[in-house]
Amino acid sequence: MVRGSAQGDHKISEMEDIQNVFMMYINGVERGINEWKRIFSDAGFSDDYKIMPVLGPFSVIEIYPA
Repeated sequence: MVRGSAQGDHKISEMEDIQNVFMMYINGVERGINEWKRIFSDAGFSDDYKIMPVLGPFSVIEIYPA
C-alpha cells in the first residue's frame, strides 16, 4: 500500500486509517511515494518506476533495473 496514492477518495482514506491502526499494533511503518522512491534508489533500481492503484488503497509497483 502506498500512502496517498489515491488522494481524494473518502473510502480509500478510510481504509488507510484502518490500516494505520493495524500497523500501530504490529509496529509497522507507512511509506509515501517519496519514501518508496528512496528505497528503490538505495536498492540499485532506476528512478523510473510506476505506482498503479488497483484495488482501493492497494497498488502494483513496477520497478526497473538501473
